[in-house]
This record gives sequence, structure tokens and C-alpha cells, in this order.
Amino acid sequence: MKRSFILISFLFWSNLSFAQYKNDNVLFKTLDPTLLYKTLQATKGYVLLDVRSSGEFEDTSSFTGLNLGHLKGAININVRELAKRLDEIKADKDKPVFVYCSHSQRSRVASKLLADSGFTNVTNVNGGLTSLHYLGEINKPYFKDLYETKNKFSFISPNELCDKINTKDANVFLIDVRSDSLFKHISTLPKDNAIGNIKGAINIPYEVLKNNLNKISKNKQVILIAPYGEEEAKAATLLLENGYKNVQVLAEGVDRWISMNDEAACKGLYLPAGNYSLVSSKDFGKIKDKQNILMLDIRSTDEFNGTHKDYWRNIGKIKNALNIPSGEIENNTAKLESYKNKPVIVYGFSAGPEAFAAAKYLCSHGFTKVSVLYSGIFDVKWTAANIKGQSYLKDFVTDIPDIK
Repeated sequence: MKRSFILISFLFWSNLSFAQYKNDNVLFKTLDPTLLYKTLQATKGYVLLDVRSSGEFEDTSSFTGLNLGHLKGAININVRELAKRLDEIKADKDKPVFVYCSHSQRSRVASKLLADSGFTNVTNVNGGLTSLHYLGEINKPYFKDLYETKNKFSFISPNELCDKINTKDANVFLIDVRSDSLFKHISTLPKDNAIGNIKGAINIPYEVLKNNLNKISKNKQVILIAPYGEEEAKAATLLLENGYKNVQVLAEGVDRWISMNDEAACKGLYLPAGNYSLVSSKDFGKIKDKQNILMLDIRSTDEFNGTHKDYWRNIGKIKNALNIPSGEIENNTAKLESYKNKPVIVYGFSAGPEAFAAAKYLCSHGFTKVSVLYSGIFDVKWTAANIKGQSYLKDFVTDIPDIK
């Protein structure tokens, strides 16, 4: 239930910020997170504005995966309250204002609001606070004087974890805290089942972790992984309460690992789960021969055509995609027959279960080269706007409604 609530809330702000992508470097500037520290060092009199909830800012949110610390000296004004509280920062209208949130969706909404309200030097931090974690910026020595948190554990980026696994550090104990059925990919959840494992991790589900502490040495560095980051944070807190001193969690879990997919650092360390593959937005962009791939859009016809009553679902389509709604795949398999031995990439709106269920169905009916575009068209657009060197991905999305 919690994850569903977070997703709905995130998608609401995400769609507002999708409309704001057209304002990137027009109404306000954008900044790659790896340049944040250097830029702040070279900027006099800057203001940091954190537009997350107070719970996120204070690391007390009930959504533990969103407790990410904050930047020192930042002013915290929830984006939902910003319009009513502009007087609190009106003296900073002509100062350099750097705006951030968790994923740079709410911060884009805030950046536009500030620019429209007369602030003259606004910069959105692309990727938000999560990016500073999953890119490993937080753990770099120079960043320590800019970051603080009430968390007793620290985060480790996918590439940092890859380095540890590759060095075969005997002092590291890697624990996957997802449920037994998810770890074995036999649950009833199509999307969660598709998330693979990290080489070397043992499975101790969070629900039974407290009863299995005798299996975990207190003399080792414990690194916790899970699909999305929620269970990791809870498990880390439990371990710390029981005397463990050196605990880290994989930033945004295996979900982020898949999205980043840095084969140079992590080759062979991700163990796929099923008989279809997962394609990140970055992977999709690298495919050279897209003409011979069937892009199968399993959203509703209204979403595909940009006429859905929930306007935030109308975000365009992948060029040359074929639309067969997920509930109609079974009755339309004949339309796909010529692709049984050709590449088929299934995608939906975001990371909902429908695309994964459709891929599983196709594989069970003789299709041999099926993939899922991980996190859907939503992530293609987000990656284009937030990840350095990926802006070209926007060229693969067409028929985007003009949302004011």
C-alpha cells in the first residue's frame, strides 16, 4: 500500500514537471548532480532550497526509502506550501537559488514557480538527492561538509558495490532482504518477480531478520539490498539497534542498479530472473537497429492516443510503437506472429506490472526475444531530462500533448 501511495504521488508531481521540461534552461537552469559541489564552491551567497516534506528533510518520514538526509544549510519548504510561503525567501530573489527534492520532479515545479514569481537566478538540481547517492557523490571526501543525515547507516552506489564485489572483499557480508518468494522469483507479482539478484548476496528476508542475527558477523561490513530501498532502510535500522556498527544500504535498491546498468563496472554481477530481459532507458537508447524491433505499447488506447481522462497519463508514445492494451494481448497474438523470433520490447506507462505480465505471456507462447522497457516511457523521458549524456532519448518519444 505504501509503495502504491508513493508512486501515485510521485507520478502526479512527475507529470507537472514533465510539462516543465520545456522550461529547463529557459525559465531556470539545470545542473548535473556531479557538478553540484564544484558549482557551489564557485558561487557566492547561494541559497539551497529543499522542497521535500519536513519528514523527508528530517529523516523521519514513514516512507523510509525517502529518508535520504539533506544538504547543510538548506531551507526546507514543502513544494505544496511554497506558493503561500514565498515571503519567507523573498529577500533571496536575486541570489543564486539551487532547488532540489528527491528525484527532481517537485523541484522543477518549484523552480518554475520561483521563476514566475520574480526569482532571477534559479537552478534545478537534476536527479535530486537520490542521484547524489546512486552516483556515489555523497561518499566522496569533498562532499562531507555539504551533507548531513540522522540516519545511522550510509548509502552505497551500484558502482561502489560493484567495486567491492569485484575485489572479493572478505569483510563484506551482502544480504538481500526481500521475501523468499521474491528472491526465488516465484511470487504472484509480475514486476517484482522480474527483478534479478546480485551475485554473492544471501537471502535473509526482513520479516525474519531479527531471528537470524546469529548468521551475521558484527565484525563485517553489512551491505543490504532489496528491490526498491524500503526494506533495506528498515533492515539497517534493525541491525544498528542490535549492535551492528558498519551498515550500508544499496541506494534505491536493485531497481536503480537495473536503471543504471553500468556494464563497465558491473559486468556479470547482476543475475537475471526470468526468460525475458529488462532493458533500461539507457540500453534502449544504445540499440542501433530499432527498425527491426517491435515496440509493443500495452497501455490503454486512450493513453496511447493521449486522450486519457487522467491528463497525467498522456505523455506521448515511443515512435513506431504498436498498441495492444494488456488485457487484449491474448486475443491478438496472431497480430504478433511474425515477431515470434524477432526482438519485441514491451512497455507501459511506468513500472506497473502489466508490461511484465505481457512479456511473460508472450514467452510462454513461443516468443523467443522478448524484453521489457524497464520503468516504461515515463523513465525514457525522465532519463532524457536528468541524466548526463542522455538528452537524445527524447527524440524517441512522439505525440506529446502540450500540458500547460
